[in-house]
Amino acid sequence: MNNLNLRKFITYDEVGMGQNQFRCFYMTFHPSNGKLIIHEGHSGKVYAEEKLIYSYEVLGKLPKAGGDTHGAITNSKDLVFFGGWLKAPPGLLVSSDRTLVKQDMREKYSHIHAIDDKDRVELLWSRKWDDKIPPNHWYGEVTDLVYDGHENTLYFSRADGHAELGLWKLSLGDRKAEWIIRDRTVYKLEIKDDKIFGTVFNPAHFENSSIVVYDMIENKSKIVEEFEFGINLDDKIKIKRDGGQIVQLQNKLISFYGGALVVSDPYKDKHTLYPFLEVINNESERPSYIPGLRTQKVYLMGIPIIGVNPSEGLTEPTLRTTVSMILRVDPVVPQIISISGFISGIVSDGYNVYFGTSYANHSPAYTYRSGEGKIYAIRTRELMSNAWNAIRIWIFDGSYVKGNTGIKGWFGGIPLKGFTNKKLRVFTDESTNLNICEYNLLSKVVEDHIHLREGWNTVDLSSYYDLLAFSFDENIKRIKMEIILDP
Repeated sequence: MNNLNLRKFITYDEVGMGQNQFRCFYMTFHPSNGKLIIHEGHSGKVYAEEKLIYSYEVLGKLPKAGGDTHGAITNSKDLVFFGGWLKAPPGLLVSSDRTLVKQDMREKYSHIHAIDDKDRVELLWSRKWDDKIPPNHWYGEVTDLVYDGHENTLYFSRADGHAELGLWKLSLGDRKAEWIIRDRTVYKLEIKDDKIFGTVFNPAHFENSSIVVYDMIENKSKIVEEFEFGINLDDKIKIKRDGGQIVQLQNKLISFYGGALVVSDPYKDKHTLYPFLEVINNESERPSYIPGLRTQKVYLMGIPIIGVNPSEGLTEPTLRTTVSMILRVDPVVPQIISISGFISGIVSDGYNVYFGTSYANHSPAYTYRSGEGKIYAIRTRELMSNAWNAIRIWIFDGSYVKGNTGIKGWFGGIPLKGFTNKKLRVFTDESTNLNICEYNLLSKVVEDHIHLREGWNTVDLSSYYDLLAFSFDENIKRIKMEIILDP
């Protein structure tokens, strides 16, 4: 396993027109035979160890592009399930303009498959475009899967698309699909006791960021879209941010959105939002970091590990926002382990954690080929140690509006755990006061105030250990801020 390298599996000419340079590799270990299953999400290939076992022969026509770009893969006690989308064949409505709005979606499928212990692949469910939607629109892709062993049922989310979005369930007995939560972009899922919790994707910002809760026994659902604000618990807050992963930790759930995380206590029905990697820049209105976007999660000794990939709203290269990270979601404070390239798949066999990576992250810039990607094996013990390398995060570039910039005037939410040398560089075009708030996931909040002179300032952060967010006392025309963290 340590020598896995997918360059020998996949060649560029297998990938159809209209694909990004990034690659997605979603993985799991088969529960019956222990084989590493790899779903390559661009050329529509599925591998068991190094053997190609499926190329979407039962759907569409050649050439084929796609498979999955969100990480929809799960297991029962004897089967692997994977879902996603496929273009068979892909095409463009206007060949001179290779943008998303001009793609021809009339041969696009949404799908769910199963793999048995003999490497046989079976199509369980699919949905193809029809003339009820425009030719550049598509029915919701499958973006996550969870298996309910009590009822032998697959619950699946459909978040990316224009129609039939929401939470669905598929009975594996009669293959009947049922639409449970309608017209919400339900994205990533986690089962907690008898309920399913989920985030929402909202790529077009047409809905509030929410926590979705579905009671599997009562067949009832609710949407939580107003949260307590962790920095000031007297405030209630609603936001419109792209959704990412959701994880369970010590009987609580943590949901990640662009620039924020929400801690949910399911027993008290309490949901608290904190700034998290809320980076302000003038290149995109969307937050730069969305933890868990298009990536799997894995639990090591009960601790969630997820990837943090940059915003997809950036159409131009920028050194400030194209770095991904590996994040360990510890009980009190999440910890940044390392910077990396784009992260898609994450799976563990107990000894190693396998990461599917690519040199380019998902963006609206479409090309005729796909980029290089690989799978790396990292020892489990390495992920449970301190941070691996120095990190510099550009957290602000632009103007500041009191009470409005970021989340109610606060930005940052940078985790300091695991770093020894911690500094902040700030440029301001006028003297002002910087407010620093330190907090953790237990709602501890301590606020300090530092005076900044006009020009560049260096702030020593060595006395802080948890998450730091920042604000200013007044409107400021020009602010530049960079945080420097050394292990």
